[in-house]
Amino acid sequence: MFHKFMFVRLFLLCTCLSFANPGMAEELDLLPPVNIANSTDLHSDGELAQNTQKPILILFAMQGCSYCTYVEEEHLKPMLRNATYRSKVIIRRIMTDSYGSITDFNGKSITSQDLSTRYGAYLTPTVVFVDHQGNQLVPSIHGVRNTEYYGLDLDEGLDQSLLTIRERLASLQKPPSKNL
Repeated sequence: MFHKFMFVRLFLLCTCLSFANPGMAEELDLLPPVNIANSTDLHSDGELAQNTQKPILILFAMQGCSYCTYVEEEHLKPMLRNATYRSKVIIRRIMTDSYGSITDFNGKSITSQDLSTRYGAYLTPTVVFVDHQGNQLVPSIHGVRNTEYYGLDLDEGLDQSLLTIRERLASLQKPPSKNL
C-alpha cells in the first residue's frame, strides 16, 4: 500500500512539473544527437590516439543488452556531448555479436569475438582503456555492479589512463643522464 501511495505521489509530481514547465520535454530533445562509433579499424583509431595522446575507451557490447544500453545512454553519450571528455578520450564500441572482421591495432584482421577474448570481455558490457598500441592501461570494468558509482568507475579509469600516458610521454622526453 505504501509503495502504491509513493508511486502515485511521484507520478503526480512529475505530471505537475511537466505542466509547470512545458518546455522541459523540448529541452531534452535539444540535446545534440551523438552516436558511439562501432570500430572496424582499431589500427586507425590507434594512430588517432597516438597523434592526440589520448586513451581509447572500448565498450564491448551486444544487441539487446540492457546494461550496454544503460552505459551508452547514461554515460558514454553524455561524455561525447561534453567537450572536456572529448578532449581526453576516444570512445569506440565493439559489438561482440557481430560477425564482421575488425582490423586490430597491428593492422591484422580479427573477429569481434577473438578481440573480446583478447581483452577478457567475456560478458557485456565490458569497458577497457587502451593506449595507441592496444595495451590495456587499467583494469577492465566488467558489467554494471552499481549504477550509482558507474560514472565514478569510468572517471577513475580515464584519469588513471591519462596519467599513465603522460608518464610514458614524460619518460620519453627526459634527456639521458650523464655519468661522470
